Amino acid sequence: MSGYIIKGFILFGGLLIFPMLSSAQAVHQKDTLKAAILTDSRQRSSMNVTAVSPGDLPLAASATGESDIVKYIQSLPGVATGVGGGNAFYVRGGGFGNNLQTLDGVPLYAASHLLGLASSYSLDEVSTAEFSLGGFSSDEGNLTASHVRMISKDGDFQNFNAKAYVSNFLLGGHVSAPLLKERLSISASLRLSPVQYEYALLSKLMNRNFNFNLDKAAVYDAYAKLCFKVDEVSKLSLSLFHTLDSYKYELNDKSQDSMQWSEFIANLAYERSLWNNTHLNTSLSFNRFGNSQGMMKTLGATHNDLLIRSTVSETILKADAVSRPKYWVEFQYGVKGRFARFNPGSAQELKSDGLLFKDSSPMTDHVMNSLLMTVHGQIVLGNVLRRGLRLSGRLNYHNACGIKPEFSAYTRFELLKGFGLEASCDFLKQYYHSLEGIPLGWSLDMLIPSTSSFLPETSKQFTAGLYLMLGDFTFNAGVYKKDISNILWYTDASRIFDSVIAGWADHIEVGTGSSKGMEFRLRKEGKIVKGQISYTLSKTDRLFEKMNAGNPFPAKFDRKHILNADLSALLLNDERRELSVGAFFTYQSGHWETVPSGSWIDDRLPGGSIEIDYYTGVNNYRMPEYVRVDISTNLKLKSRRHPQEISIGVYNLLNRHNVSWLSYNAEARKWQSVSLFPIMPSLKYTIQF
Repeated sequence: MSGYIIKGFILFGGLLIFPMLSSAQAVHQKDTLKAAILTDSRQRSSMNVTAVSPGDLPLAASATGESDIVKYIQSLPGVATGVGGGNAFYVRGGGFGNNLQTLDGVPLYAASHLLGLASSYSLDEVSTAEFSLGGFSSDEGNLTASHVRMISKDGDFQNFNAKAYVSNFLLGGHVSAPLLKERLSISASLRLSPVQYEYALLSKLMNRNFNFNLDKAAVYDAYAKLCFKVDEVSKLSLSLFHTLDSYKYELNDKSQDSMQWSEFIANLAYERSLWNNTHLNTSLSFNRFGNSQGMMKTLGATHNDLLIRSTVSETILKADAVSRPKYWVEFQYGVKGRFARFNPGSAQELKSDGLLFKDSSPMTDHVMNSLLMTVHGQIVLGNVLRRGLRLSGRLNYHNACGIKPEFSAYTRFELLKGFGLEASCDFLKQYYHSLEGIPLGWSLDMLIPSTSSFLPETSKQFTAGLYLMLGDFTFNAGVYKKDISNILWYTDASRIFDSVIAGWADHIEVGTGSSKGMEFRLRKEGKIVKGQISYTLSKTDRLFEKMNAGNPFPAKFDRKHILNADLSALLLNDERRELSVGAFFTYQSGHWETVPSGSWIDDRLPGGSIEIDYYTGVNNYRMPEYVRVDISTNLKLKSRRHPQEISIGVYNLLNRHNVSWLSYNAEARKWQSVSLFPIMPSLKYTIQF
């Protein structure tokens, strides 16, 4: 089955290309303290925190023509990408599932569209974003690598405004309007992909189906937020979010496959400014995430149905407060309760017809409940943007693991104007694990809670660095060291959606990991030309007692060298038009695969001799380096009534067939490289009302 799935993934990746053939100055305002001062991005950006302004992302940040926060994060130091140009990213030796993405404090598990080509949320709804990978604040938790914290926009309380856009990947629209002027507003967006209809049209025009028949495809996300100003110092909001990726396809007339992932979020929040420069945030949220893999195959006279699914339903109640009694001191404190219901690896198999008797295994539930209660507190002395110290602590109670503490610290000291040092340390725990399948950033990973057998994953990280600001230029450099324990390794990841998944717990090893590295980043701000260059030199290992003879081996995405560069320039800006261009370049050492080092002949069998492969170790072969160049151009037409925007881009301009993974050809008895995305042009048109 896994071979058919991989072929389906490859062909479906190619499907995304066919429609195209036919056709910063970042500022951040702390959301928990409205009186906070907007800070210059050169100061706010450090080796541990990067403020992201969604409206000022690099033009060449995404293959779809859409601005994308995750694609921008993949260009930052300390971050390694997965394979195939997808949304997977790995931070300082952590796994993909160790990165937390939240919208208004609610975790996003189904964070990708279109096999990882795009994120599942619209940036029209994001006000500010911040990427943290060290020195975490006290209200962050249940992670061990990084946090992408996004804060949503409120609707416009005075005027109606809307926009619509179309591209060869996504159709979308956004509206923001007052329902009661100055009191009640709404903000809403909808995006969907026409990939199914584009495929059908292209198949008809070319009179072929490319050996791949896409029966159905549904790809969309929808978001709505009502915001009510109770009075001058408080507001109440209700937001709803739903995303879906669903694909049903045929590889031949005897094989039908499907895959799906979806998420629904409801969040009720209340904010109020209190006495003594104190701001209160409370929220109650419900989140349901699910994914599934289906198969219907006819083998001879036997018909087989198989469904694999994994779901998480969680309810989070939290209250946080930030208080600044004096200009040189700030307190943050709060409580959070999280109840989650996990149901991983459910399966059903039916067999009928032919000589076999009808047989069925009932849908098997593996329900596991997880209760996590957290009390957190933090103190900031001085100004951490120049000279200051932040100490953060969390005390967690988990129903299966008991009481466990966490701790973070961050300090920054300006020695001279524009030049200073920074350092951080983090002792973190994560109370759920992610069993990764094909690591492309698709939301198909199995999530399981921590138990007495699978203890919370723990990381200990230390960082130290310096920064230098000269005019429009900012330079950051630093080193880090991280140790990780209680890492789960799914030993049969290549068959993660096979029927054996019902017994997934029998295929898990528990081990440790370590990572160390150096990071460099040079940024230039400016109205005409801006860009950045980043470089990471790192080494990440894994150690499992029962694997690789008990010896350490490189992590799959241990990319020794990562060099990224992006540049954008404003070519024209007058009363009617604004024209800008952008380019992005990345060079990354290849990731690791486990391949046979040779073979030997076994002639002891009665039926004759056979050739058997042997392996020298786990992840014993480094893949070829990953190189990609993207370019883009953006034209804004400044009409007073209906401003318009046209974006044209080319992803993988060099048409380089970067190897995503190796696939074994059993008939030819050889390994073959698989590449997902060649050159991919994109076009997007936007009009505002």
